[in-house]
Amino acid sequence: MLILYHWKQNKAIVLFVYVLLSIGQRSLIYLLIESGTDRSLLAYLYIHNLPFALLMGPALYYYSLSIINNRLYVNKLLWITLIPSALAFYSLSPYFSMPMAEKIHYFKQTAPLGVENDFFAQASSLVPIRFFQNIVLIINTIYFYYCIYLLIKARSSVNKIIKKRINNFLGILAVITFLTYLPATIVYFFVYSKSNFFLNGLITTSYFPPLKYLSLFTLLTPILFLFFPNWLYAEQFSGNQQSSWDNFLAKYLDPAEIQKVPSIQQSISEDLELNRIIEFLKNDQQYLNPQLTVHEISKSLDIPQARITYYFNKVIKTPFPRFRNQLRVEHAIELLNQNAHQALSIEGIAMQSGFKNKSTFYIAFKEEKGMTPMDWLRVNAAGV
Repeated sequence: MLILYHWKQNKAIVLFVYVLLSIGQRSLIYLLIESGTDRSLLAYLYIHNLPFALLMGPALYYYSLSIINNRLYVNKLLWITLIPSALAFYSLSPYFSMPMAEKIHYFKQTAPLGVENDFFAQASSLVPIRFFQNIVLIINTIYFYYCIYLLIKARSSVNKIIKKRINNFLGILAVITFLTYLPATIVYFFVYSKSNFFLNGLITTSYFPPLKYLSLFTLLTPILFLFFPNWLYAEQFSGNQQSSWDNFLAKYLDPAEIQKVPSIQQSISEDLELNRIIEFLKNDQQYLNPQLTVHEISKSLDIPQARITYYFNKVIKTPFPRFRNQLRVEHAIELLNQNAHQALSIEGIAMQSGFKNKSTFYIAFKEEKGMTPMDWLRVNAAGV
């Protein structure tokens, strides 16, 4: 579903799908250890999962960058981020080369409490296998919080739509922190002092009874979908539309902008005000008035002149003179399509379209259409 709905928007979604699948796989390992069932599946997942788990951090990192840049984003650091996983593959090659039947037999016959250290003694050639679980936790945690830092830092320099996507993803990371990193950190601190983890690399229920609660990690994906359905379906919203989560982040992450950013009510009011201006221009065809200026609009609608200028320059991002000329040129084209040039001169059409003279009409027409009115007539003669 994630790939289906997000693919067109950002192909990097496959990276986050990988992160979710990896978290789910790690959660399944905890569940299998706690339940004591399906030891053959545990044999497939427990050690073989480690190199792939080391790719969770890089995948999350590049997905975060892709959200910020609004496209699939890869930089020159890619090969460096893959080094830990590549080293893990190499170091664990002795274990990978062991016959799978032997591993399954071992896990079926041995409960985690009674593991034989000799079985794992030669499993890794570079780093003792008991350290790999910690390496996975440390490296992915560094990536995780660095991604949060990048996202928070980027919020001040992106447009409103990207900012809302960042806000949604920060909420998702907050859920992941609550459901995975916080419990996992507690587990590993406990393991340091209470279990034989550093002897054989296995976390055991007998040494750590609360381990069974780590099976709750399997609820991660459903909870993300429950609390962030708009993210799941990649729905887009107006930049002015603020959720409670957006307001919460703005309060604690944008304190310097609180005075500068209008409230939701102000935003709605400004939208209504801008709509009044556009309706005044279009519906009443005020743009055909050769004397029309921002000052005249201000007097007619009782809206401060500076605010009208702000709407055109910052909201519509088209200065008022050009916006007015765009409407006038479109009106002139309507007249040309109605064969008005057969009864009127080009200058007459210019006057009826709100231009003071033929010269300003030609300049505005060419700026909008890339050609003069006469050239446009020749090109569109068949339709006139």
